[in-house]
Amino acid sequence: MSTWIDAGCILIVFLSLAMLATYRIVGIIQIYAAQAFVLGLMPFFLHADSVSARELVIALGTIILKAGLVPFILLWAIRRVAMRSEVKPVIGLGSSIVLGGILVAGAFWVSLSLQLPGKPASDLVLPCSLSTVLLGFMMMVTRTRAVTQVLGYLVMENGIFLFALSLFDVMPALIEMGILLDIFVAVFIMAIIVNHINEEFERTPDSTRHSKMGEAF
Repeated sequence: MSTWIDAGCILIVFLSLAMLATYRIVGIIQIYAAQAFVLGLMPFFLHADSVSARELVIALGTIILKAGLVPFILLWAIRRVAMRSEVKPVIGLGSSIVLGGILVAGAFWVSLSLQLPGKPASDLVLPCSLSTVLLGFMMMVTRTRAVTQVLGYLVMENGIFLFALSLFDVMPALIEMGILLDIFVAVFIMAIIVNHINEEFERTPDSTRHSKMGEAF
């Protein structure tokens, strides 16, 4: 199954780059859901010979929570505030893709000098996980919308989770489930905050709102 592991790792990095290549928030969320789905399949690729109940729970939990519930909450949040695209990103699309490619190359170069405890199932797990973390961090610091910044954080977590999967046999299941719970709580809190912001704007009188908009422009 080494071929499937390599393909999954490469696809996860490619989807991270694809998120940098679009300003449409709905598109970014959909790409994130696809990335989380691929990540959820990785335990099956890593342990295709004998999939234990623990690995099955982790895989299904990842798919249901990260590829299903989290995107649903994010889509609900942006509909509440009628948010469709990123506004005035720090770095343009072309520069983002070029810088993202440089970060991926740097991650592969750095991973050559790193040693994992034990032999990983694939030589691409470490560089691809590091690339995903760096690309997620880049999205988090170069985008201005709160939702896209949260998505950058989630992509970073996907990279960390991919690395954790390479140490699946020595990492307690409690830690892995804790990672999933942390992400769910973070996105849930973000959705509540966005909802409260929207309610505050709805309570603002139209005249006051228009005057504030005029001052903003």
